[in-house]
Amino acid sequence: MAKKNLVHSVPGTESIEKINDKYTLNDGLPKGTNPIWNQLFFASLAAVFILMTIMSFSYGISGDEVDMNEYGKQILKYFASFGSDQSVFLSSDQLIAAKVYNYNRDNVVQYYGGLFDLICAVINKISPLEEYTTRHILNAWAGFLAIFFVAKIAVRIMNKQAGTIAIWLMFLSPFFLGHAMNNPKDIPFAATYIMAIYFIIRLFDRLPSPSKKDYAWAILSIGATINVRVGGILLIPYLVVFAGIIFIVKTKFQDEKVSIFSFFKPIAITGILGYLAGSLLWPYGIQNPISNPLTALSEMSNFKVSLGQLFEGAKIPSAELGPDFLIKSFIFTNTFAVLAGICLMFVFVWPFRKNSNAAILYFIAFTAFFPLLYIIYTKANVYHAWRHVLFIFPSMIVLVAFGWEKIIDFFDSKKIKIAGLGMLGFLILEPLYFIASTFPNTVTYYNQLVGGVQGAYTNYEVDYYYNSLKQSADWFKKNELPKLDKNKKTIIYSNAAHILTHYFENEKNIVIDYIRYPERSQKDWDYVIFHIALIPTEDLKTGNWLPPSTLFKAESQGKVLSAVIKRPSHDDFKGFNALNLNQADSAILYFDRYLKADPTNTSILNTQGNILMQLGRIDSAEKYINQSYKIDSSGMETKQMYGMIRLQKNDFATAQKIFTEMIQANPQYPKGYYFLGMAQLGSGNAQQALNNFNTASQDESIRQNCYKLMGDCYMKLGNQQEAMKLYQAAGLQ
Repeated sequence: MAKKNLVHSVPGTESIEKINDKYTLNDGLPKGTNPIWNQLFFASLAAVFILMTIMSFSYGISGDEVDMNEYGKQILKYFASFGSDQSVFLSSDQLIAAKVYNYNRDNVVQYYGGLFDLICAVINKISPLEEYTTRHILNAWAGFLAIFFVAKIAVRIMNKQAGTIAIWLMFLSPFFLGHAMNNPKDIPFAATYIMAIYFIIRLFDRLPSPSKKDYAWAILSIGATINVRVGGILLIPYLVVFAGIIFIVKTKFQDEKVSIFSFFKPIAITGILGYLAGSLLWPYGIQNPISNPLTALSEMSNFKVSLGQLFEGAKIPSAELGPDFLIKSFIFTNTFAVLAGICLMFVFVWPFRKNSNAAILYFIAFTAFFPLLYIIYTKANVYHAWRHVLFIFPSMIVLVAFGWEKIIDFFDSKKIKIAGLGMLGFLILEPLYFIASTFPNTVTYYNQLVGGVQGAYTNYEVDYYYNSLKQSADWFKKNELPKLDKNKKTIIYSNAAHILTHYFENEKNIVIDYIRYPERSQKDWDYVIFHIALIPTEDLKTGNWLPPSTLFKAESQGKVLSAVIKRPSHDDFKGFNALNLNQADSAILYFDRYLKADPTNTSILNTQGNILMQLGRIDSAEKYINQSYKIDSSGMETKQMYGMIRLQKNDFATAQKIFTEMIQANPQYPKGYYFLGMAQLGSGNAQQALNNFNTASQDESIRQNCYKLMGDCYMKLGNQQEAMKLYQAAGLQ
């Protein structure tokens, strides 16, 4: 049984420090605390477990789930065949060649431990529920496991009141709650990470004579963390860190004698066996338990895939995001109750140094802040807000609960009863309302520092995990599916077809296929279900991606996340077919007919304007392009067409303005320099035009045209010799 830790009295301290001298850990109850907190603690755990289980049924398939679900099945095959089935190691090219689902597109899936996905694959063999429903229940339970161990650590450091606060603060964190339902990578890792931290604390608590059971739990929890994600190896040096913190705190602040040598044995046993346990249920790891985990750690630390991320209104490759990305993402997507708790923690953490539980608190702080700062320092490739560091959130919540517990006790000591709890209760009303009003799109939460969801929309990533797609699919099956002709196929296209397919797998007359948003008019379909993740930002801002024939919109606080769209007309598809047959006049007629059904479709307006411009019908082209520009003056395609029509109308000043704006928005866009050069040449500025044509010539598709125009520039500048060289390079001589 664990020894109870008595807090030393610290003479001469004032106010805040007095708070830290009141506690004696007695089954989690501090002196003078109402025993009702003991009941509330267990009732809260039960309520949260039930709520998370029920809520999990409403969440959709996430972007990673399809791949990880298949990976789990392959791991199960590997172990069920005692290693003879090696399909779990197939590369992307090999999966394509085998004509099976390519769940390893980035060729890194083998570096994931896959423990959670293996568990899902095993449970799905016996579960009566649909496989993703089962996965979501298990995912929610993993999230609850994280809450459970956070609560236990909060009780260990403080009391049941703090533990209860931790439970509700974590549950009422919409970002965490949303991920807890369908994030198969980060939530299981967060759960095993905090579980391992708890058992490391318990192991060190019971020195110098821990039991075999204490060792087993610490070893297996570290192994489980590595078996989920190789980053769990961090827990092994954490053993040394915790020993160092205990030694410093006890000897420097608490005048106790501690032998550093007493830690060697538990660190060595737990570290070595925990590392080896990390490969027990991981096919790649078990191939070589010594070197392969380190290889995987190196590969995942230098993740090569860079995804475009919407951050502060700009689309930025994830590999190029600045050091403020994680910090700002964390601040903007957490509730004020959590942020305030972190601030309070900093106020009370130093006065806590003479408390017998100080070393544990400081260790928790290390496990929360060190990984975050290290990832920022190494400029690791992260994306989707701060989901890659979700594993530090449980530790953060322990610190948050500490901060709130201290301010509550501070007010109580000043005879201002329930003031602290009242403040906390007030702050959690906002996330409570958000969760209730936006369910199940809780992961879209942004606080009022950026104006909530409405302020974040088109400035930051919202619903990047495709959760809302389930709502759109469910609406379609309930409202449109019964109306369809059962004797013919209905074609539904989507920019998230790999997920949508699973919602319609039992519908034999429904054909699901992938479509890129810019190509939506060039394929034949009856409906599209689009998700915002792959819609151009300018179209999201104007709402032009939603034609009048939009049937349903899954929303969060009035902002559309995904939508069901019925094709307003097939004339756009017929128009592109006519264009492919070089039947421009027929294409014009088809596009005109289509625009009567969808008059704000800037893509078709620009296409129509481009056809007419190429036919020399400039005035007619101008009408369509001006209409498109009036609807959306920010789109790059529309800007280019508008600039080109201004060139055709010899309005060189406006053309220069337009193409300068395009280059400022995208300095890597060669055609922007090309058209800017044409505008400058037309206005008589041959030298500036020459410079821009030279830049544009880096694009091979327009290089010869650039050489010809550069020759024209040199002719205007009176350098006939250079002009002749460029005309020759352009193939004109």
